[in-house]
Amino acid sequence: MKQKSVQKVEKKIKKQLKKQKLGLPISSFSFLSNFSHDEKEKNLDTLSSDNLKEGKKDFAGYYQISYQTLIDKELIEMVIYIDEKVTVKSQDMKDAAKKLDASDLPNGEYNFFYSNTKDENQD
Repeated sequence: MKQKSVQKVEKKIKKQLKKQKLGLPISSFSFLSNFSHDEKEKNLDTLSSDNLKEGKKDFAGYYQISYQTLIDKELIEMVIYIDEKVTVKSQDMKDAAKKLDASDLPNGEYNFFYSNTKDENQD
């Protein structure tokens, strides 16, 4: 279950993305954990340890790590989900990435995600 503050930020970013003319229908936005490497887990442990030293004891120091720090340390990914009801080509996503104005969004790398589970023979 996600924290309400995370959901609130995700909704705000989704709303900002939908205002942009990216040429793709945005279905959602999400922060995802990026803990596939031991090095990144060590980075997170170091950040939480630093928080504990500063007296931030909520959730063993993990709670008060800012989004931007997590993004900068590549501990989370930012994913923009494209509505699966439309047909999207690779070039459409490249064009949308060029149009993306992230000036009012958190600094970092954004990933577009599109999955079409429709069989090619289906209408």
